[in-house]
Amino acid sequence: MAQKSKAISDDLYEQAKKGLKEVGRDGEAGRRLQAIISAKRHGITAVSKIYSITRATLMSWIRNFEKESLQGLIIKPGRGRKSKMNDAIREDARAIIKSNPN
Repeated sequence: MAQKSKAISDDLYEQAKKGLKEVGRDGEAGRRLQAIISAKRHGITAVSKIYSITRATLMSWIRNFEKESLQGLIIKPGRGRKSKMNDAIREDARAIIKSNPN
């Protein structure tokens, strides 16, 4: 049996449970809250294997939740690959699609 996580206090655990009720189980924030709650019960290593993430990622979620509450778990804009299309090309593409959606 895995060891209970000491990185998650009882207070943080209760906040995560309340946050999960607010947000629901759907979406990325709900998934991350479920991971935090599970890590308190089953340990960080076991949960990170189940969620296919690294221990560092789970610890990052825990720290972000401690600092910023639910806002720390939401994916912020600006992440991911930047588009190679500039605004002029994007507008041209929209015009073409609008004129002939097929």
